[in-house]
This record gives sequence, structure tokens and C-alpha cells, in this order.
Amino acid sequence: MVYLEVLNRRGIRASIRQGNLLWLDPGWLVTGDLLDLARDHRDELVQEIRENATADEASVETVPNYQFLMVATNLDSWEADDPRFGYEVMSDTCYRQLDATYYAWLRHRMENARKAHESGAVDDTTFNALREQFNVIHTWATAHIGESALRTAIRTTNVKTYVPPSEQTFAAYRQIWDDAWDAHERRTKASDQAGKLGHLLSTQGYAGIRSGIIDDIVVFVRDDSVVVPPKWASKAKYTMDELTLMVGSSPEAVKQIHDVKRIFGGKVVPTEESDSRIFPDAEPVATKQKPQTLTMLGAA
Repeated sequence: MVYLEVLNRRGIRASIRQGNLLWLDPGWLVTGDLLDLARDHRDELVQEIRENATADEASVETVPNYQFLMVATNLDSWEADDPRFGYEVMSDTCYRQLDATYYAWLRHRMENARKAHESGAVDDTTFNALREQFNVIHTWATAHIGESALRTAIRTTNVKTYVPPSEQTFAAYRQIWDDAWDAHERRTKASDQAGKLGHLLSTQGYAGIRSGIIDDIVVFVRDDSVVVPPKWASKAKYTMDELTLMVGSSPEAVKQIHDVKRIFGGKVVPTEESDSRIFPDAEPVATKQKPQTLTMLGAA
């Protein structure tokens, strides 16, 4: 399961819905690189899902038979059946999904414990407890990963450089989740604001916006014929066409555009269309820059 394993490590559950629709959940964790993976290897992913799915013709969703063993470095372990638990889980200690490489590292540690037991450095009770725990891991790994993959990992894994699960690795893993959630929240907020803006423009023709970049209220209008309330008459007004041109502009360009428009009036136009644009020294669209954040105000 080459491609499913990539998704598993990122805490994403893959399935097939409505016959042949590839579904990744939770959607907010699906970053650009995973979207590329799903697009470029969709057929392989679908095949892996079908090959590893439980037989249930009545189901409206085809789901792989997910089985994971979460293992801590102290050999404590528990089984999970959903990758959305995460590649690493933090409780009193950090647990990680068992794979062939992690198994090889744990086996090496068990070998060291055996040698310590033989030399008398580890007592019988401690060693027997460790052996029982490792036997559970070994039995699961043999059944679900396969002896061939385990032997290869034992032969090729550099146990000295392998990074085992810990509070530090979990913190780094969790940061990926937090960053993805923050990005999702920003997209949701931007979508909500865009919806509110669209509603106000369609119903009353204008909307007051406080820009976090300009630190002032600007007024967006459906078109130049819209008359705004007297309290906002002195504010700079932008049509939706002008807003489209400014989306993606750098903060410096936005400030320069606003200053010129506030003082001299005029319109924002594409740089290639006219030399009379209101910001002769600024780029109206810089697609590599992050767009500004706008906060919706209640419109009268």
C-alpha cells in the first residue's frame, strides 16, 4: 500500500464513494502535495483501496480494512482501525504507527535488552515482561506487514540514525496539523466574508469593509452608478472589477493604491491597458504575495 501509507502517515482516511469518487477525510488536512498525489496517482490509490477493502456490496462507501498497531518505545501497544487517529498519538508517552522500519528499530532494542539480561544487567522479571510485549508486536507485524518486509527492514535500517517517537517528534507532527487547521480556518473565514460581501452587493449595491492592511474603512460598490450613504461618501470606493485587479497585491502596493485613490480619485486598471493608471510605480497584481485580509463591517 504505497500511496495509502503516505496518507496514513498524514492522518487521512481514504475511501471510494458513489461508485468511483475518491474521498479524502478530513479535507482540511489535505495539503497541496497530497492533492497532487491524489491527482497523479488516482488510479493506483483506487486500486489499493479496493484491494484492501472488506467485502460489503451493500455499503455506499468502499473503505480499506484499516488496521494499525500503535507502539511506544517502552513496547506498550494498542490497536487502531482509523488513520485519523494520527501517525503519532500522545498519551503518557508517544505512540507511533508500527511499520517495518520502526519494527526493525524496536527489534534492535530488544536484542540489546537480551544481551543485558544475559550479562545480569537486567533481571528476569523485567526481561520477561519486555519479551511478552515484544512478542505481541512481532506477531502483529508478521501478520500485517509480512515477514519479507520485516527481514528487509532489519537488514537495511540504520538503527543509529532512526528517530523514534517522542514528545519532540509528536510536537513537530502536531504542528503540521495545527498549521493545516489554521489555513483551513483562514479559507473558511475568507469564504464567509466573500459570501457576505456578495450578498450585500447584490441586495444593496455596496458594503463597508475594514482593511487590516490600510487600517481604514473602504467601500466596495457593485458598479460606479451605486450611491453610498453620506457617512461613507468620503471613503475611497472600489468596484468589484478594481477589487479583482488588486487581489494578490503586496501590502505596500495596496497602501500606495489606496493613498492615491483617496487623494486623487481615479480607477484601478490593468497595467498593460493604460499609462494613466492611478499607481504608476506599483504592481496592481503580485500573484506570489498573500492577499490582504478584509474584515466585514455591518452595512447600514
